[in-house]
Amino acid sequence: MNNSIDTNRFLKNLDMFFNKNDLPGAGDYLSFWENEAQNINDEHALLTILNEYLGYCRRVNNEVKALKTIDECKLLIEKLNLSNTISAATIYINAATTYYHFGNIESGLILYEKARKCYVDLKKTDSYEYATLLNNSAGALTSLKKYDDAEKNYLEAIEILKHIGNHEGEIALSLVMIAHITFDRTDNADDSIYNKVESLLDEAYMYLKSDNIIRNGNFAFILDKCAPSFDYFKRPGQANAMRELSKQIYNKTI
Repeated sequence: MNNSIDTNRFLKNLDMFFNKNDLPGAGDYLSFWENEAQNINDEHALLTILNEYLGYCRRVNNEVKALKTIDECKLLIEKLNLSNTISAATIYINAATTYYHFGNIESGLILYEKARKCYVDLKKTDSYEYATLLNNSAGALTSLKKYDDAEKNYLEAIEILKHIGNHEGEIALSLVMIAHITFDRTDNADDSIYNKVESLLDEAYMYLKSDNIIRNGNFAFILDKCAPSFDYFKRPGQANAMRELSKQIYNKTI
């Protein structure tokens, strides 16, 4: 029996489930490899698997498993002496986003700050992962109505993603979130507010239609997250087009 798990192969195969939106299959796959990693005592692989479990738990809204997994991740990070590494920072972001998803915003912000410190100390603030931190923490800040701080994070994330390239979907999602902030931060929206919201949505839709985007499960997931916002802002045609494209991607009909 092998005493270690090929995590690259694990992640590649896991993506196959998410690219088809096969969440039951992804859950069974994660459970199998979690048990396998425990059985052969491969703790580094186990940490990778548990980190992936967090995103799965958010998708299926399994709060009990999610919170248990966060605790297990924290213990393994300490045990493996990874606290001040990029790997730990990535897991802190994922755990923080999970806390936020299930309503524990303050605990999420604490972990976002731990992750931010790792990136700053290691001079990795120009990375996709740091942009993810900014985007996700902005969501938590928005929930606390700290709109200016949230917008600042979204804008910084957009600039990083533009510099890296090939992240049009993520840029679009950030622009949609800024549109919500623009609308929600005032009780008396005037024409200038509506015009800014429309401009942001126009720009977001332009990015979503980019020929550079790889039409995979991640892009389908982004489309599904953007569509309700376009409905909210009275753009049902574009929202429905996003849902249809997402469906086609998952069904591999395009």
